[in-house]
Amino acid sequence: MPDVIIAAMPDAAGTPASAVPRLDRANRPGALLWASSVQFFIAQAVAQSAWTTPFSLRWNFISDLGNTACAPYPPGSQTFVCSPWHALMNGSFLMLALTILPGTLLLRRAFPPGALARAGLVLVALAGAGYALVGVFPENVNLPPHKLGAAVQFVGGNLGIAMLGLAMIRARARPGMAAWFGVSGAAGLVATALLVSGRFLGLGIGGMERIAAYPLPVALILAGAAFAR
Repeated sequence: MPDVIIAAMPDAAGTPASAVPRLDRANRPGALLWASSVQFFIAQAVAQSAWTTPFSLRWNFISDLGNTACAPYPPGSQTFVCSPWHALMNGSFLMLALTILPGTLLLRRAFPPGALARAGLVLVALAGAGYALVGVFPENVNLPPHKLGAAVQFVGGNLGIAMLGLAMIRARARPGMAAWFGVSGAAGLVATALLVSGRFLGLGIGGMERIAAYPLPVALILAGAAFAR
């Protein structure tokens, strides 16, 4: 049977085969890059273990781990920040950027075709650039580009994975991954709005920040592991 006819045939769920993304060996490098995002969480745990003062997941920002000084932060506040292994954390931000950008390019064909998925992938790639800004400009060194990078992550990254989830739902592809992408991306966007408005719902500013920041790297780890198989 000619390949063009096979491509046009519907699958068992009634979705045209051309709309169902296929995986091949070319996807594996991108999948491994996405899965390597796990280093982001390992770096946080290691940098946190080296703190000379108590570290609170509720009240300390993730970026406090990359703060290069031992001093009150913000300046003049009663919160003392001291992260001896700040270089490790800032390197982790940069490593995340360097894995997200090429990983997203290599995995673009693993998602359904169409404008929705393409837009989602572009936003995820831009979130990678945001991580680069955060790593290059620690919060106490140059705050404006640091905040810009964080905003790109929180808004662009969460919106991107939510759009990818919706694209997979429309294509009836990978329902479990689609649901996780959609729900976690939406939760990250809501958490971002609450964080900006100063409503922490008892989680503290650090806790709400993590709900806003973690959906993207967790989605990358899970998707990368799934695609690598």
